[in-house]
Amino acid sequence: MTFSIIIVTWNTAEITKKCVETINKYLPNSAIIVVDNGSKDNTVELLRPFKNVKIVENHANLGFAKANNIGLKYTNTDYIVFMNSDIELLDSSLLKMINYLQQNPKIGIIGPKFLNPDLTPQASVFPPQTPLNAFKEFWLNQKEAYSKYIPKGDNPSKVSYISGGFIVVKKDFFLKIGQWNEKYFFYFEDMDLCRQIKQFGKDIVFYPKCQVIHRHGASGKNLAPNQDQWRRLIPSSIKFHGYFKHYLINFIIWSGQKWQKIIKR
Repeated sequence: MTFSIIIVTWNTAEITKKCVETINKYLPNSAIIVVDNGSKDNTVELLRPFKNVKIVENHANLGFAKANNIGLKYTNTDYIVFMNSDIELLDSSLLKMINYLQQNPKIGIIGPKFLNPDLTPQASVFPPQTPLNAFKEFWLNQKEAYSKYIPKGDNPSKVSYISGGFIVVKKDFFLKIGQWNEKYFFYFEDMDLCRQIKQFGKDIVFYPKCQVIHRHGASGKNLAPNQDQWRRLIPSSIKFHGYFKHYLINFIIWSGQKWQKIIKR
């Protein structure tokens, strides 16, 4: 079993360095490919001393999906780990997750349990993203019907969508399904990937026996001011859902939130 770790970075020098350090601490000499999307900070300089890190320098921010596909070209291993720069390993349990994937050919992709920096659980799994589920949650108060959640229990479980912040896939299968969809610049590319995988008859699995720290939002915080972060989702949401479904879901969410405020008065 061989694997490569691909990390896309853009102006996240310190957290990327921390990510690489934790990989080397628990999985020494791993093959790491860092694809830098034209950072203006000192990301590249900070990473050069790591002998097991191959740095691929893009001259502009090409987006998450395209950069990951570029990194894939520099791998020659059986399995690929796509890891955000804001991830930190806590142990070597990534090896157990890859082994579980290897032993279960019905699985298309697999992802770990995310923890916040204070080690509390962090939601990383989505239920089906349908207007009905949005209505159930935002009008009928059925929690986790639409929003991100944390699956219960300590055993691996089949889910609808997992975060692309940390996933493992078999390389030949990933090439077969067409890799990351490059029409997505940032966000929803992971949901699109999960949708592709399900169309190929494979499962998406949440693997809680591997736990990692995820500094949520750190890898994309420079894309927009804090008050406008939600606006980053709109173009990719339209691509994923289509115009009608995008606006229908957003109307359901908006109107449901308004209604809940009215009845709580």
